[in-house]
Amino acid sequence: MPSYQEDLYKFEGYNTQVLGISVDHIPCLKAWADSLGGVSYPLLSDFWPHGTVAQSYGVFRSNDGYSERAIFVVDKEGVVQYVDIHNIDEQPDNEEVFKVLRRLEPDAVIPEKPAKAEASPASAPVAAQQKAVIL
Repeated sequence: MPSYQEDLYKFEGYNTQVLGISVDHIPCLKAWADSLGGVSYPLLSDFWPHGTVAQSYGVFRSNDGYSERAIFVVDKEGVVQYVDIHNIDEQPDNEEVFKVLRRLEPDAVIPEKPAKAEASPASAPVAAQQKAVIL
């Protein structure tokens, strides 16, 4: 999502890893990222077995073959702290997610917005340290 890319520095300040997960296959995810000019957070394909991750989170529409548009905040212990299921055409305000992250990381130091940089393809590895995760 473009707004995640724009606010990525804030998510990083909360020691949070943003991940995009879709039931689409990898070439479709790549085309989507390319259409946005690239994203610098990982995009994961839940294509095969089709929708297994989405099913695990209760957002897969098995009759339709796709998932709901949803946001999950999963804390460092793997506990889901926030869920937002919304219309496919809607992008909730990131401030709702930041409220949850402020509760999880009250001492976080949010850096100033960096100078605009080109997004790179979503191939950067996820750091090994424990982080909250935005799905």
